[in-house]
Amino acid sequence: MKKIFLAFFSIVLTVFFVNSCEEHENLTYEGDSLLHFDRKDQTAPSGNAKVTYGVTKAVSGDHTVELVLNSAKSTAVLGTDFTIVEGTDVLKSGSVLGDFVINVNPAAAAAKKEVVFNVKSSTLKSATFNQEVLVKFSCPSALAGTYQYSTVNAFAPGLAVVPGPITGNVILQQVGDGIYSISDSSFGAYSKWSGYAPASTGIRLVDLCNTLSFTGANIQYGDTWSISDVVVNGNKLTFKWTTSYGEYATTTLTKSNGNWPPLN
Repeated sequence: MKKIFLAFFSIVLTVFFVNSCEEHENLTYEGDSLLHFDRKDQTAPSGNAKVTYGVTKAVSGDHTVELVLNSAKSTAVLGTDFTIVEGTDVLKSGSVLGDFVINVNPAAAAAKKEVVFNVKSSTLKSATFNQEVLVKFSCPSALAGTYQYSTVNAFAPGLAVVPGPITGNVILQQVGDGIYSISDSSFGAYSKWSGYAPASTGIRLVDLCNTLSFTGANIQYGDTWSISDVVVNGNKLTFKWTTSYGEYATTTLTKSNGNWPPLN
């Protein structure tokens, strides 16, 4: 009798569990289209960036939605650190997602400032959640990798110009936000100049919102580097480097897995 009862009880539980799962999977939202930010934390790089929002159910008809600055909670200042390019959006009938556009100043992105917004509409009710969004400014950088270099017109005081091309591989290794160590900041030139060390180490490449610079001094001689004439052409990055001692050359770095970002 006990075994029969347990078997019956097991069957009832199984049927209940299956029905419950089916009911849960078929749940749909039948209420109003409630306005909210689809993500309460968003990031924005320098330049134009989108701030996205949504509704709980596809809207019927078109609705005007506004982005509202909460300056009291923001470290970024409107007009100085960023501007609002598109602060009003029309959410089209049948849509569930929309967006606004802001423009972030590179200096504010580098300083990692933040701005807080609210969202409102005169024709849509607000949800009870995600009525505020924190937008964090950032300067994403992803230059780490191994690249083939080609260096031409390498000049050192007192030595003949090496026309090149001098070729080889250089490694950029990320050591901080937008900061990269360089396996040889002479990009092969040291190896061709008589009396020099085989490579230059200690110089770091800095990518600040797509603007390149060098920092530090090389271990071999204590020289510093500067960069100029930066040009991106697809998978090729070309620039001139000059040292505090007076050496200079023009180097092209080639990516094997896509194009360079719009560096300058």
